Amino acid sequence: MALRRGFKSEANKYAKEMRVELGRQSYEPLCPWELARLLEIPILPLSEFSVSDPQAVSVLSNGAQDKFSAVSVFKGRKRLIVHNDAHHPYRQAANIAHELSHAILLHPPTPPFTGDGERNFNSEVRSMEEEANWLGPALLVSEEAALHIVRNKMSLSFASELYTASEQLITMRINVTGARKRANRFRGPK
Repeated sequence: MALRRGFKSEANKYAKEMRVELGRQSYEPLCPWELARLLEIPILPLSEFSVSDPQAVSVLSNGAQDKFSAVSVFKGRKRLIVHNDAHHPYRQAANIAHELSHAILLHPPTPPFTGDGERNFNSEVRSMEEEANWLGPALLVSEEAALHIVRNKMSLSFASELYTASEQLITMRINVTGARKRANRFRGPK
């Protein structure tokens, strides 16, 4: 499913706006936990439920770790995010950025399952997931951040640590923003 026209530009605009709200430059790292505080969205680690439901936490943290990343939970208009703190910190940041994307985009809550008990992935849900899949990484590594990484010749491992994002996410953002081509244009011909 393709993103709606103009969404990629809109996503970068949000990534810039969120940095401004946090007092950051457009190329600086964005901490999803700080953004959640700004947006007044509580974040709860899955491990916090280990007393009330130890079996579920054990399954989701160990055996089914790859099956549960994070979820937005609603009570009326208020939302909170429950995330799998058994994941690597970079994955946790990406999971939270994804859920924050749903909030920034004002995506309404949807039933997680169909009447048949299957995971709900109708076209509306797929569209919202596509948007969050694009905005989440853009929040972590904005277009300007990708350009900054390339212009400053940062190694992937250094950029990954600086932006609290996986090397794959850094590479994806560098590629989709055309940061290398743009940096080469800026430097001029050799």
